[in-house]
Amino acid sequence: MERLNENEDQSIESMVIDTLLYGQVNLHYSDGEVEAAYQESPHTTVKISRVGERTHKKTPIGTRTASAVQAAIDGRTITLNPGRARLLKRSYRVGIEFDDRVLTLAAKDLEESFLLDGRSDRGDNSFGVLTRGYGGAIDVMWSLPFKFATKTVEPPTPSREDVLVGISAAAAFGTGGLSATTIVMGALGAIFP
Repeated sequence: MERLNENEDQSIESMVIDTLLYGQVNLHYSDGEVEAAYQESPHTTVKISRVGERTHKKTPIGTRTASAVQAAIDGRTITLNPGRARLLKRSYRVGIEFDDRVLTLAAKDLEESFLLDGRSDRGDNSFGVLTRGYGGAIDVMWSLPFKFATKTVEPPTPSREDVLVGISAAAAFGTGGLSATTIVMGALGAIFP
């Protein structure tokens, strides 16, 4: 991750993310907007914008209401369905649909989220793990083949557009999420030190 300081407008935060598959992505944050674009040709761009006031202060883009978010990839509409981010880990999911693709950004633990091919985790459809760091950078770790019993499971390879949309959604909504188990264990740890 490399920070870019070329912006005269200090309200825009810019950085470079290495996708490890398709080259580098310029990621730009401003209040209520995330824009990501590949540096190399073809120059694909994803833009996610909040419409209206900030209603969710812990979400980078400022809302988790689907009707308050507009998104596009090179002018084509992306439909985003963010969960409410409440008590259960499942509530941190973000459904992503564009063209004929369906992706899901699903919390893995407190800090990381899986980028899934489809609506749910079947065990063999995780592209990898995305982590949004403190400064807004997105770390990417793509899935590797693994052995389950006697079978080797080959994870899917995301397309160039899947990668860019996934990074943009992680930047806009953050990654990770609380789980009921984490909350219960924290409470027990506080009661019984």
